[in-house]
Amino acid sequence: MRYENPDLLNWLIIVPVFMALSYIGFYLKKRNLNQLILPALWPKIIPSLSFTRRFWKRAALITAISVLIICLARPQWGVRFEKIERKGLDIFIALDTSLSMSAQDIRPSRFKKAIREIQGLINALKGDRVGLIAFSGESFIQSPLTRDYSAARLFLNQMKIGMIPTPGTNLTDAIKIALSSFQKKDSRKKILIVFSDGEQFAKNSLAMAEKAKKQGVIIYTVGIGSGEGEPIPIINKNGTISGYKKDKTGSVVLSKMNESLLKQIAVNTSGTYFHSDKSVLVVDALYREISNLERSDIESEMMQRHEEQYQWFLLLVFILLIFDSLFFERKPVSREWKGRV
Repeated sequence: MRYENPDLLNWLIIVPVFMALSYIGFYLKKRNLNQLILPALWPKIIPSLSFTRRFWKRAALITAISVLIICLARPQWGVRFEKIERKGLDIFIALDTSLSMSAQDIRPSRFKKAIREIQGLINALKGDRVGLIAFSGESFIQSPLTRDYSAARLFLNQMKIGMIPTPGTNLTDAIKIALSSFQKKDSRKKILIVFSDGEQFAKNSLAMAEKAKKQGVIIYTVGIGSGEGEPIPIINKNGTISGYKKDKTGSVVLSKMNESLLKQIAVNTSGTYFHSDKSVLVVDALYREISNLERSDIESEMMQRHEEQYQWFLLLVFILLIFDSLFFERKPVSREWKGRV
């Protein structure tokens, strides 16, 4: 036998307490009654008195409490097997880790704003598999597809700017590695969500998006940044800004979000573009968008379930309570009618 809520069995500690209180109560009643009336006269003066009945009535109540605690702990024995079908989406989230994501036109920075958005999205997912891709000049799988959202959040927190040695922003490679990571021979709906400022230095992003569309992958893009341009800070080891990135001529480099490219990638794959600005998080609108997509069967598996047996204990509780309510403490006394008629 096993219990679904075994911690509740700790409440059985109150049963000995009730038993002790009942014993003390019986003892005090007998002692007080003995001081008033001799025990030999009890049958004549108090013919209905029955300590045996009182004992069984208290025993029924204490037993009912004990069985009720066991019932609440949900005893289980015996097993049955059920086929469980899980439905959901396969979602890869690609996060731009290039140096331009440290720009602070969106506080505290583009990268940290993107992290907040992704955290909110993972928290909202229910049953979908999610994976993480880090990209800048190159891409790699930070976390494979999983329903373990705690693990996904752990991998997300380990991502940082500059974690990929190759500089730049290569959206083409990010899409390519996502396509190679999805399982092609299944009917699961495949989603790629790209968080980036869109500063693309590689070519063929739109051609790779067309390839994604042919493979049934929908790409949603989230633009992080502003179109006005923002200098790229150089961060010291202590977290302070020591200066700003400059080009070969010594001029400060301004990073501008390439909104048109991100929009076109999304539109070409039947997805949607979102702009994450300074105040509003887009995660709610993004989640509503993907929630409208039809969920496919992710997997089927046989689950072993233990049979619930609490109902038998609950029946015993009702029987004991009925006994306690119908069984009187005092025994019935037969009246002597001789000479009264």
